[in-house]
Amino acid sequence: MFRMTALAFFALIQVAQALPAGDESSHATRMTEMVKKLLEERIPGSEIRLPSLDKLASQSAITSFSEIRSARIIEDRPNGSVLIELSGLNLESRSKTEMIQTPYQAWIKVPVAVRRIYPNTRLKNEDFKTLEVNVASGAAREYRGVMMPAETEFSGLQSRQTILENQYAVSTAVQKQPDLRKGDTVKLLLTSGTLELVTQATVEEPASVGDRIRVLTVKGKREMVGKVNEDRNVEVSL
Repeated sequence: MFRMTALAFFALIQVAQALPAGDESSHATRMTEMVKKLLEERIPGSEIRLPSLDKLASQSAITSFSEIRSARIIEDRPNGSVLIELSGLNLESRSKTEMIQTPYQAWIKVPVAVRRIYPNTRLKNEDFKTLEVNVASGAAREYRGVMMPAETEFSGLQSRQTILENQYAVSTAVQKQPDLRKGDTVKLLLTSGTLELVTQATVEEPASVGDRIRVLTVKGKREMVGKVNEDRNVEVSL
């Protein structure tokens, strides 16, 4: 009886020596770093918060690791939780994997409209306010990946569609303001070899520098297609 007790005691000493000092705390820190990094890579620009990860570190399945070496996301769930596979070594230095599930929050700062904005409206920074939203779950999750960053410079942009008050500014709802708009009068350069004729034309569609555009000559009302140059003139090669 005494011999068995001594052996058991000796085994306990070996296990204790195999575990790093402050084991539970070390696991919590290691898991937090790994899970945060994985989620930050998945949701760039977000601040990841893990309210329950410390509790997971105290579970027997996790504390049975002597070393956690890697982690990967198995499933990022719409309810704001993530399923993680942990890999490492057990107390006998053998390979070990465990699944953990933890709720998380992913907070990002995004511009939100302060008023209703109609299509083709020139945008200003004053049209938006900055809010912090959690994109791990709920309605905000549906827009993550297309939300405009908080530091977006809206001057030079215009709306492509209606943006409602308190609605997130998303990349699909805005576009660069065109250099030329429908109805603008432009200088039309007609070129043929070394010959060049200058006249005026009316723009028939919005376009930016480098785009090909349809114009209507002021005299003769002839439709032509040319390229918008750096001077915002339209050049047509005959």
